[in-house]
Amino acid sequence: MTTFTRHNLPADITVFSGDFASQPLVFAHLLDVAPDLDLSHVEVIQTNHAARLSAYFAPVPDLPSDTTLVLILPAAHPGLDCPFPQTARLRPLGQFRGTVPHLTQAPT
Repeated sequence: MTTFTRHNLPADITVFSGDFASQPLVFAHLLDVAPDLDLSHVEVIQTNHAARLSAYFAPVPDLPSDTTLVLILPAAHPGLDCPFPQTARLRPLGQFRGTVPHLTQAPT
């Protein structure tokens, strides 16, 4: 059996907020406005904001709790800066320093 070790790597995470009825609607919107974005590296948080954000930020930044939050992780796009702009449905809240998990195979 292979054993993996989790490492939390520092990352600049871009955060947007918007008003969406469901996660699939967020992803549909992202596909329309940013088809090159790798959606497997996008987090959509609609409820329990503090608990879900604590997986990426310590301390958790003060973000709106009454909207849908969209976290664009660095692996979602090439380069250092998130190329995704403000849209009619999503407004940027900024870039926040956090961490993303990275698994490495433990030496045997």
